[in-house]
Amino acid sequence: MSRVRLRGWLRALAWLLCLALLPACDRDDGQRAAQADAQAFSILAGSELKPLEAAIRQAAHGAGVELRFEYAGTLDIVERIEAGEHFDAILPPNGAYPVLALSQPPLAREKLFYSRVALGVKAPLVAALGWDRQAPSWADIAQLAGAGRLRYAMSNPTASNTGMSALFAVASAAAGKSEDLRVEEIDGALLRAFLRGQALTAGSSGWLADAFVREADRLDAMVNYEAVILQTNQRLPADAQLQLIYPRDGVISADYPLMLLNGARRAEYERLVAVLKAAAFQRDAVAAAYLRPSNPDAAPAAALPDTAVAELAFPNRLDVVDAVLAAYQSDWRRPATSILVLDVSGSMAGERLQSVRAALQALAGADAQRASARYARFQPRERVVLITFASEVSAPVQIDFAAGQIASGRDAVLHYAGGLEARGGTAVYDALELAERIGSDERTRDPQRLVSILLLTDGQSNQGLRFEDFRLRQGSQPWVRVFPILYGEGNVAEMQALAELTGGRTFDGRKTALAQVFKDIRGYQ
Repeated sequence: MSRVRLRGWLRALAWLLCLALLPACDRDDGQRAAQADAQAFSILAGSELKPLEAAIRQAAHGAGVELRFEYAGTLDIVERIEAGEHFDAILPPNGAYPVLALSQPPLAREKLFYSRVALGVKAPLVAALGWDRQAPSWADIAQLAGAGRLRYAMSNPTASNTGMSALFAVASAAAGKSEDLRVEEIDGALLRAFLRGQALTAGSSGWLADAFVREADRLDAMVNYEAVILQTNQRLPADAQLQLIYPRDGVISADYPLMLLNGARRAEYERLVAVLKAAAFQRDAVAAAYLRPSNPDAAPAAALPDTAVAELAFPNRLDVVDAVLAAYQSDWRRPATSILVLDVSGSMAGERLQSVRAALQALAGADAQRASARYARFQPRERVVLITFASEVSAPVQIDFAAGQIASGRDAVLHYAGGLEARGGTAVYDALELAERIGSDERTRDPQRLVSILLLTDGQSNQGLRFEDFRLRQGSQPWVRVFPILYGEGNVAEMQALAELTGGRTFDGRKTALAQVFKDIRGYQ
């Protein structure tokens, strides 16, 4: 054999050996990655901290601590821990609610940074109202909102800390209480007036800011963390930028405490706290994100006002929290119409359709033990429209949850869920066109209604209208917001384009139970 042929044969043999060993190498790499992930210090954090994750990871790595993050809303953080999920620590935006609601108190608690929940108002309106000379009270803000002169964006208090903190700030200020608020001191009429101005809602503070940027021309203001408001200004034209307003009777701040749950990892917790509270991290990462440092040696960003602001306390009684959030859902918030567009094509048969039934049962109130489940179920003054589709679109079924009809409404949803059957093709956009028409009619009849569409499909649309047909037939009519669920073999790119087109957002139901996804979407409805 020639030397050239021998070299070629050896290269081929080496290549074949590599191919043979690759699966084993991949398995080993995957096992090592999984093992490293399991050994990492795990943190369940507020979702608005995602932009800060890379900086936190880098600082922690320098201190010899590897991290694993997951994210959830404040209520869900508590409920996941109470349900038995294991995390070494939690990092909620506000430590007061977890302290009240957790059955086992945290072993340690250290505030890392903080951000006030403020009202960002367009500068021309601030000047017109004289708020640049004297800050308004929460009652002043409520009066304007109730009269239709202030349209603002605010997250859903039952899903997000900013909305919850603002709601309790209004309630405390109206009662003249900086702490120890009691149920009988809550002024429901004032809160109802304040909430008449909530023209845009969301289940998270970050998505609320994104939606505000898209819809700034129809809104006057946004309730959010001061840090998020300042970040949002970087994406707004000069004439739409928001000026920070701190009502003179006080605000509630997010204190971002890192709360230790696993005592066996206290040493790592203490190293992590030390590096995150060090002046270098607080100056370079915290201040750069417009958060207020907890380390006095690190100066806050120059854009943050340094004037004194009254601080209101989060309620220190769980019964007050539950009463206010329940009243928000049932009595105070603007009425809503929720349109559910559900795929019952042949590919949904079996386990998938059973998951849809379970999700509808949850929204009907079958699981009322957890607080988030109670807030997510269909509420008084809500109108629900159910539309199923396969090759053809079913006639819409309307269920009104009016006073005295709550129980019958929930029974009707349960009956509807039990009657679902899977068969036929997938006419997604025929069904959506009907839903958009119904939603538009709802807004015309009652401009105060918050109207939205939830879409679930597990496949490509193969009957009736195509996506482009659907888009063109809408013409210049304003869209009703659509929240598509990524599921099964559905067209991910098309669902994302649909959400972008209508001002909604996608939710991923491929690895999360549909009942949980439906519940998450409720924070946006």
